[in-house]
Amino acid sequence: MAIRGYMACSLDGLAADAQGGADWLAPYAAADAALVERFERVDTVVMGRRTYDQLPQLGAGWPYPGKRGWVVTSGPGTSRYGEAAFWRQGLAELVAHLRDLPGRDVRVIGGPTLLAGLLAAGGLDGLELFVVPLLLGGGRPLFQHDAAAPRGLVLRQIEALEGGLLRLDYDLGPVIKRRRRAA
Repeated sequence: MAIRGYMACSLDGLAADAQGGADWLAPYAAADAALVERFERVDTVVMGRRTYDQLPQLGAGWPYPGKRGWVVTSGPGTSRYGEAAFWRQGLAELVAHLRDLPGRDVRVIGGPTLLAGLLAAGGLDGLELFVVPLLLGGGRPLFQHDAAAPRGLVLRQIEALEGGLLRLDYDLGPVIKRRRRAA
């Protein structure tokens, strides 16, 4: 079983526009819909609350029928979709829960905050990035510059998709120890 992050970004490395939205991804929904079919090895989908709240804007209900779903949130509310439940405990607890589940792979579909938190908690085994051929010019970066320690990545596959998208599939390598500067 593997826990793999799954996220789209613009060519200039942004995960959301200046207003925090992702409606700029809508023209690429057909390519994303074709990728859903590749989720046959996936039993569980995890996403952040912001991503979950944007599903209606993208013209989708719960896009992963038959898959367990967890929506990571600290706020109130209940799920609009029967397959998804809200997770309000910490990320370390979520990772432990996911690793104890029977079944196959887990996909984490979400924004930079959730992925950075799971990276810091040691909860990701890999990362799939979908690079959209669009320059947003401003917005929320894919990774925060003060995020977790440097990590090496091992490229598994590059795939060109419809509409000029690129799919980059990485395994996470070890944390890279920072060298201390001489005083």
